[in-house]
Amino acid sequence: MRINKFIAQSGYCSRRKADELIKYSKVCVNGKILLDLSYQVNDGDIVEVEGKKIRKKEEKVYIAINKPVGYTSTVKDKFADKKVVDLIKSNTRVYPIGRLDKDSHGLLILTNDGDLTYELTHPKFEHKKVYEVLVKGKPTKNKIQELKNGIILDGYKLKKSNIEFIANVKDNTKYMVTIYEGRNRQIRKMFDYINHPVLDLKRVQIGNYKMDDNLKSGEYVLLKSKDLDLIRGKYDRSKTCKQQRRRNFKKF
Repeated sequence: MRINKFIAQSGYCSRRKADELIKYSKVCVNGKILLDLSYQVNDGDIVEVEGKKIRKKEEKVYIAINKPVGYTSTVKDKFADKKVVDLIKSNTRVYPIGRLDKDSHGLLILTNDGDLTYELTHPKFEHKKVYEVLVKGKPTKNKIQELKNGIILDGYKLKKSNIEFIANVKDNTKYMVTIYEGRNRQIRKMFDYINHPVLDLKRVQIGNYKMDDNLKSGEYVLLKSKDLDLIRGKYDRSKTCKQQRRRNFKKF
């Protein structure tokens, strides 16, 4: 098995991140620094990443949590008071796929499957993510169209997005926003660009998987194979609210 796949299947990180670690001499095999990206791991090899021994394969765990506001998605933030992983009661160590910033809430997937992490975070796969977004004021149609077409942020031309009006909330506006990439604080920066800052941001969908309306803040569910197919966008099972409510899930 190729070394980057071995590391990914251990749940340590994605294959892309594994390649980076190898390039920076962070991977050792049998006590020696590995620089060969094509190295095939043999039975009995002792693989260490950043000084930690890793093991081949463990049971894959897939979790969808309704992340509360105030919790940090990043596992390695030693200054964070509240981390999403602290809400998970599992003997298996899991990691968030992507992130929701501390002030945002909603659907977040956690797993020890490095391959799925790679698939959902690499830009080439263009998995859609859907958010309910409350912004300050009432943007004009022209400003919204500008965002839909893709603006330039941090020197990068964003892909086209879909922005649908939901409702006016007093003097503010609520939208359903669909994007196909996940740049850092992308939606907040988009609306900052048109001078209508985000007041509340909730992720409700990844691929074709929609977070259940009955899943309370801080609760999570164990995902099944059909859920993973939805996340990957293979088919849409969530046509009606009734279908969503009939889904069987275990709450913690």
